[in-house]
Amino acid sequence: MAKSKIQKGFYPISYTRINQLIKNCRGWDYGNKDTCKYVAESVLQDLDINYPELPIRSSLHSDLISIAHDINNGKITKGKVLTLSIKE
Repeated sequence: MAKSKIQKGFYPISYTRINQLIKNCRGWDYGNKDTCKYVAESVLQDLDINYPELPIRSSLHSDLISIAHDINNGKITKGKVLTLSIKE
């Protein structure tokens, strides 16, 4: 049986979810800075609600902002898997 992302040591976060959040922000006319903050906070909230036992590393917030910024500026993520390590 295939291991889950958590079992492999990665956060269960996908580019699909981040792209959905960015699309919401475009509909609301958010700027890049507000979009990046919204994405990071929403993903962290998702983790807290769905995986309360999962430790959140200190740099995850800034990593998510960076990823959202890259996607918002045209980085192509189709067909790629997001792998953010749970360990620092």
